[in-house]
Amino acid sequence: MSLYLKYLFQLILSPSRGWEDISHDGADPEELLRKGFYPLTGIAAATEFIRLFYERDAGIGHVLQSAIALFCAFFASLFLCRMILDALLPKVTEGNMSERRTATLNIMSLGLMELISVISNCVPTGLTLLHFLPIYALLIYYKASRYMAVRQDSEMYYLFIGLLTVIMVPLGLIWLFSLILG
Repeated sequence: MSLYLKYLFQLILSPSRGWEDISHDGADPEELLRKGFYPLTGIAAATEFIRLFYERDAGIGHVLQSAIALFCAFFASLFLCRMILDALLPKVTEGNMSERRTATLNIMSLGLMELISVISNCVPTGLTLLHFLPIYALLIYYKASRYMAVRQDSEMYYLFIGLLTVIMVPLGLIWLFSLILG
């Protein structure tokens, strides 16, 4: 988990340099999943219970439903976003698309969204700034364009793919699972 968190914090502090380090280290997506993404998904779901301490009307049942919705949404996002990336990224990259890099991009981008969920759950007030953090996750995704060998003329389409996979799919699934469970 420490390697995964190290990569996430590198991406937060310096997105371009973070993607270079991930590329240089040859990060193994399967290891990042097992030792990083899955535990962080559990932690993000568990932080839903922190709301019991600062929200007056948050009951255990409601918080449990929110935690299950968050966990299911990120787990489903992992596979749905990967399908979208596999379908759309070959149209914007040069040469053959690396499945390993696509998997890493997906895992790291969703990990950033999980960190945002953790932060949002730990802050007792609904700060407006927190609602804009997914845009920073999109910027970090965009900085991976060199890592993914995106063609210069396709950067806007690549950004649209990022908007879809980094922001819309996870947040949409969280909303959907919240409706179903809540």
